Amino acid sequence: MRNPLTKRIPREIKNDLGKYIALFLFLILSIGFISGFLVAGDSMKSAFDNSFGKYNVEDGHFCLATEIDDKTKENVENLGVKLYKNFYKNEEIKNGHTLRLYRNRDDFNKISVFEGNLPENNGEIAIDRLYAENNEIKVGDKIKVADKDMTVSATVAFSDYTSLFKNNTDMMFDAKKFSVAVVTDSDFNKIADDNCIYCYSWIDNDKNLSDSKKNDLGDDVKEELAKTGMLTDFVKRADNQAIMFSGDDIGSDKTMMLTLLYVLIIVFGFIFAITSRDTVEQEASVIGTLRASGYTRGELTRHYLVVPTLVTFTAAVIGNILGYTAMKNVVMNMYYHSYSLPPYQTLWNGDAFILTTVIPCIIITLINLFVIAKALRLPPLQFLRHDFHMKKKKKAAKLPNFRFLTRFRLRIILQNIPSYIIMVFGIMFAGLLLFFGLALNPLLSNYKTEVVNNMICDYQYVLKAPVETSNDAAEKFCITTLYESNDEEISVYGIENGSEYLSKVNVPKKKNEVVASQGYLEKYSLKVGDRVTLKDKYGENKYTFKIVGSYYYPASLCVFMTNDNFNDVFDKDEGYFTGYFSNEKLKDIDDKYIATTITQKDLTTVTDQLDDSMGMSFTLLIGFSVLIYIILMYLLSKLVIEKNEQNISMLKILGYSNREASKLYNRATTVVTIGAILVSVPLIYYVFAGLYHYFMFEMKGWLPYVVSWYVFVEMAVIGIICYAIIYFILQKKINKIKLLSLIHISEPTRP
Repeated sequence: MRNPLTKRIPREIKNDLGKYIALFLFLILSIGFISGFLVAGDSMKSAFDNSFGKYNVEDGHFCLATEIDDKTKENVENLGVKLYKNFYKNEEIKNGHTLRLYRNRDDFNKISVFEGNLPENNGEIAIDRLYAENNEIKVGDKIKVADKDMTVSATVAFSDYTSLFKNNTDMMFDAKKFSVAVVTDSDFNKIADDNCIYCYSWIDNDKNLSDSKKNDLGDDVKEELAKTGMLTDFVKRADNQAIMFSGDDIGSDKTMMLTLLYVLIIVFGFIFAITSRDTVEQEASVIGTLRASGYTRGELTRHYLVVPTLVTFTAAVIGNILGYTAMKNVVMNMYYHSYSLPPYQTLWNGDAFILTTVIPCIIITLINLFVIAKALRLPPLQFLRHDFHMKKKKKAAKLPNFRFLTRFRLRIILQNIPSYIIMVFGIMFAGLLLFFGLALNPLLSNYKTEVVNNMICDYQYVLKAPVETSNDAAEKFCITTLYESNDEEISVYGIENGSEYLSKVNVPKKKNEVVASQGYLEKYSLKVGDRVTLKDKYGENKYTFKIVGSYYYPASLCVFMTNDNFNDVFDKDEGYFTGYFSNEKLKDIDDKYIATTITQKDLTTVTDQLDDSMGMSFTLLIGFSVLIYIILMYLLSKLVIEKNEQNISMLKILGYSNREASKLYNRATTVVTIGAILVSVPLIYYVFAGLYHYFMFEMKGWLPYVVSWYVFVEMAVIGIICYAIIYFILQKKINKIKLLSLIHISEPTRP
């Protein structure tokens, strides 16, 4: 026989339709977005990993001062690699942008076409898709290259430039002012060879080499090329940021996103539980009768578990469908707005289904099972008497001798403490997300300002070999890169005693003593007097330094020592140097000897690119946080009103107006909500500081944690505005409570 309690389920949902719709929609959006993130991220990661074989991506490349001779080529290929000619030419175009021109590659580092066709006729050019998007260039537009108007024939993605790094030593890729491009062989040959870079890519003959053997083979190739004395650049694939940067980032936020989802699920699990518990209290007489009629606690518990489990499961299934469709596309667009990735194919992700459907259902079911089972432990007689106390009823807390209305509101707050605790927790959580969205844009802007204000000089020249300059304003320095235990790059500078450009750095004279940048100290929780051990990336050499001072240089994680100590520590000849500090452009050094030039534009590229790549994420996060604010405040404030409907109806019978009843109940909730918002704002600052340090430690580089004062004002104002909207809705709900809806009084008969 069908369980008669089943017939009550549609009625329970209908009675709280607004509440369940809000929970249902929010669960769909939350689960849909996380599911889409997992599906898109794993599909993108799979496409990236498979691209090495699909597009025959190089295992490394090197550049020479001239074309390679036959003997050297033979010696290198005899090591077990195949060489491919991969020459390119850098051409400046309008607005200071740079195009790196290549011939088409058919057999290695293949190119995928998004729109149009690769150049077939002279005067045609294919450019990177992301660069075209950022600069609003479309197929068919004209670009002036080397004093010649060229037609954009296609937007493409280079398999060896998934991130647009102009130089491998750059701190951040630049998809706004730099692009790789393809032209015909004829057009390539017509461009002057002055800017031609004689680059060669190699691919291992053995496709199954381990990472360590690949690294050893790369070292052998480098050693052979070094004999020529013509080597100007050498990069293994594992070190190539243009290839590997995007792959390291894709899916790296999976743990954080799942944590976000499960925190949300726990919050809404307790909202479901409070709703179910209040339903149990409202239906106490019915439950007492059913228990007295023979229904067990287990049967009633299962009955009250049906609605939250059903709503969660349905929302999770629809959310997963949404994740594989619309939400997947949202995440995909975020990736494509950051990186120059090739096309990908959506893959079925069984883990995503388990993580976003099965586990949320289990969490919500367990929370509700605990709360409902505890609420149903009372004997039938207590339900019939509406006595919900497991133990002897305690006396009501004695309140101070405040005004009647104040004491009344305090009593409302005390009677609804569980709901208010969940609300405060929800406000804290939503506030944390909102703070993240609001604070990062000003944080990036502040970092950009600090970097510009604390530049060492206008031009930092890093040389491929020591070259003298006649410019007296230039000051020599040494630089090398060592690595922390987590393989993060730490720049080691050797500077002159009494440096004009770093006059505030009191460099120590003792060997192995250094001054560290403030960012390095903050990120690794170091202090003056500590010792740090840095290592070569591939070698076994380790260097221990004592930190004897700090210097505010936000552009880099670095340490400073004297030039003499640098040459002594790293076994260099006396007078050795690797670059120049200068406030003037050095015109007497040939470009072929310059590894990289660091200017203000290069130092601010990090923030510009982060702002461009993550701007959409910040906006989505702010909107998501506001939505959480509104839904949490609405659901939990609504619970307070519903729980006290009988009391509100009694107040109206006693002559209180809707406005006066609202003053008692809504203002009690207002006090808790506004108080929670105002208290949470400074508290969130410190909570986020800890989270920020954790997340930044997992990333490369360091951005000082500085929050603008107006972020706190924005948070408070947004929270209060959200509650003002809810207050208006709750006022309408109180107005709809009828005098006789819960209190039955016989109408007097007319004489």
